[in-house]
Amino acid sequence: MSSTNHYADALPELINALGSEDFSPALLKFIRTAANFDSAVIMAYPKTSAMQVIYNALHEGDQSGFGGSYLDRLWLLSPLYLSARAGVRGFFHILDIAPDNFKNSEYYKLYYQSNGVKDHTGFLVESGNGSPVAISLERTPALRAFSQTDKRRLHAIADTVAALVSKQWPSGLSAQENATSQPVDSNLHRHVERLLRQFGSSFLTPRERDVVQLVLKGYPSKTAAQKLGISSQTEQVHRKNIYQKLGLSSHGELFSLFFDALVQPFPESGDPLSSILGSAGTT
Repeated sequence: MSSTNHYADALPELINALGSEDFSPALLKFIRTAANFDSAVIMAYPKTSAMQVIYNALHEGDQSGFGGSYLDRLWLLSPLYLSARAGVRGFFHILDIAPDNFKNSEYYKLYYQSNGVKDHTGFLVESGNGSPVAISLERTPALRAFSQTDKRRLHAIADTVAALVSKQWPSGLSAQENATSQPVDSNLHRHVERLLRQFGSSFLTPRERDVVQLVLKGYPSKTAAQKLGISSQTEQVHRKNIYQKLGLSSHGELFSLFFDALVQPFPESGDPLSSILGSAGTT
């Protein structure tokens, strides 16, 4: 059967699934008529709460990492979430929305490499109330990377996908609607932005804090140095000083420290690390 016939069968099935729990699997079946993938997840980023997992069809190797570190707030630093918050919509390939040299970043090593993700693309669309929905499509090493033809075909159905998602969830996503979410306060997004600004303020210099923010957002060393207008050698010195002051030995430990701070209450003008690491060091 040709891809055209698959499309002709899958689109009516998807339309008929509107308003039902069958919509998400029917949506992925429809998208497969444009390009195949062997791992997928549909997520929502409500404006006043944490990420919600609408439908999980990830491959087995990705389940533990997704259900562990990713759901444990690593999603707050993901290119999908940051791009969705910045207003990016439509078809995407991960390298188009991630920082330069993303494959050399600690975030890439922490999530993509460890979970067996070979390539990643998908859609950032909106529910009916304007809150972002991410349709994440992945390929494992069992498949080749997405080709230019694959990307063109996926881009061609982006408007159809967006229109149907807005019809499926006209009022956005609720925690009760076939979705799982983390119980967090409604100021989560502002809380994370404030945390990034104040993270390490009692221990680190302003420039070192700039480096930390870029590391946590997934920028590799060379790109971080370029954004800060400093040499790569100077950026590396800053990283060494950061590790020494915070008692760390790796980027993975820095991410863990950030997640620990994320769940700690801290005053409007305080350093979230003070309660975790004790008395302030010298900056």
